[in-house]
Amino acid sequence: MLNVLIDNIFVVFGGKVFQQIVEIPMRTNCALLLADIFLYSYEAEFIQSLVSEGKRYLASDFNFTYRYIDDVLSINNPKFKDYLSSIYTSELEVNETTETNNSASYLDIMLSYITDGHMNTSLYDKRDDFNFSITNFPFLCSNIPSSPAYGVFISQLIRYARASTKYTDFFLRARRLSDKLLSQGYVCDRLTSSLRKFYGRYGELVIHYDVPLSRMVDDILS
Repeated sequence: MLNVLIDNIFVVFGGKVFQQIVEIPMRTNCALLLADIFLYSYEAEFIQSLVSEGKRYLASDFNFTYRYIDDVLSINNPKFKDYLSSIYTSELEVNETTETNNSASYLDIMLSYITDGHMNTSLYDKRDDFNFSITNFPFLCSNIPSSPAYGVFISQLIRYARASTKYTDFFLRARRLSDKLLSQGYVCDRLTSSLRKFYGRYGELVIHYDVPLSRMVDDILS
């Protein structure tokens, strides 16, 4: 099956049909799965070799190592960098994107080490670094039903709460979102109603903040 997928990738350009014979193009149906299997084969072989060599203590250092497609995170593993060349093929270039010794971003999460031995998480969005505004939420004046539009507010609150350990990170994100939606024609009363609905239905996501609904409304929508 893999041979069929790899050997039968064609691209049409300029009215001509070309066959891909080196690597695989991005965004084909099989590309992500093949990339995942390809990298996993190297990772599994590396761990199995450590175990067979009696180096289980070293293999255990990789217990908190995670990968999503081509993004890799290794926590509490100072040896990870030393063994990169032993894990992956030399043709694969691995770049370190750690912010500092105490923080790093992984997918849409910013991880920060706290002095008491705990880890703090907050939302990371690389679009925040752009020097221009991003239109990524519907305008209420567009031809869409209002209910799904306000549902966007609730869905984003869920996302922020799941990603944010601290209340400050949560409400600053939510406040920025509410300001943006209000500027795009949303009504404050309906946003308040949506916030109350979120608090009632998904209270388990924010209960650790120990913040009452009244304060949350004031912080986000006042």
